[in-house]
Amino acid sequence: MKRTGTVFLLLSALLLTTLAVSPAMAQDYRIDAVKNCVFLNQTQDLARTGVKVKMDMNATYVVRVSGQAYQTDQTGGEADPMPGVVVFYADNTQDGYATIYKVLASGDSLEFTTPNVDPDNVFLLAFVMDYWPGSANKGEFILSVEKK
Repeated sequence: MKRTGTVFLLLSALLLTTLAVSPAMAQDYRIDAVKNCVFLNQTQDLARTGVKVKMDMNATYVVRVSGQAYQTDQTGGEADPMPGVVVFYADNTQDGYATIYKVLASGDSLEFTTPNVDPDNVFLLAFVMDYWPGSANKGEFILSVEKK
């Protein structure tokens, strides 16, 4: 019984050590066509509508987008696809702090290094956009964020 406990502790320590030194895994975030949609003709709180991803200061990240979302419930040739995910983030260009908005379509990626500023101001915000709040939006994009 005592030997089994010792073996268990050794295996647990080995597993924790292995996980601690393994490369960072990408974290996936769901950008829903309904829940995370900003409508251009309405005032909305982006921090509540969008998906906020906390990031480390002075770290390099790779962001990838996959999936598909639509502004209607139609499919096929009649579908109105959303062009992609709007991402807002800060990087370390322009004297160390630049804020950037980009639209990433499915299959697109970007790499950037975060600024070395107040940690509360180092994040990425992602959302989709539509004009009419009565749209029958459907689908989702998957935002994959990986720290290098």
